[in-house]
Amino acid sequence: MAQGTTSGAIACARCHGFDGQADGSGAFPKLAGQFPQYLAKQLRAYASGARQNALMQPIAKGLKDAEIDSVAKYYASLNPSTLPSGSAASQLVARGEQLAKLGDLNLRVQACESCHGPNGQGEPPAVPYLAGQYGHYITFQIQMFRQGSRKSQQMQDPAHDLREQDIAAVAAYFEQVSRPAPK
Repeated sequence: MAQGTTSGAIACARCHGFDGQADGSGAFPKLAGQFPQYLAKQLRAYASGARQNALMQPIAKGLKDAEIDSVAKYYASLNPSTLPSGSAASQLVARGEQLAKLGDLNLRVQACESCHGPNGQGEPPAVPYLAGQYGHYITFQIQMFRQGSRKSQQMQDPAHDLREQDIAAVAAYFEQVSRPAPK
């Protein structure tokens, strides 16, 4: 995580930070407090090519199974920031909250919370938290699902049915939702 490996994996902390909060740009996701099973599954998907990313694939391929589990456990053990990441127009956030909590029958979009849990806190072990995640990162991932470059049966329909302004709204809403302090 801190130094990389001799087999070519660069240090995870370069992009995701030692604290798991990433660099603030939204290009890299926050990993602190994410579920270890989810993180390990994603690393293995990068390594196998099931999940495409030019940056992450060679890194994940350079990790042994035990190293993947170790990195996942490390980031999962960190306390996520309890402060929201950003701010956005109140109308945008309100629309995002509506989509997150209720969905939109006219668009045939179910509530994000039906899978990602109340207030986007995630559903361990398989469904990641969205609360407090960078809006730019959420937007990019929805676009990846929409284009088919990222695969998930559960996300294909919502990604295709959301309008561009609704993607921005959902991302803005979840970015400003606080993660609860760890117990």
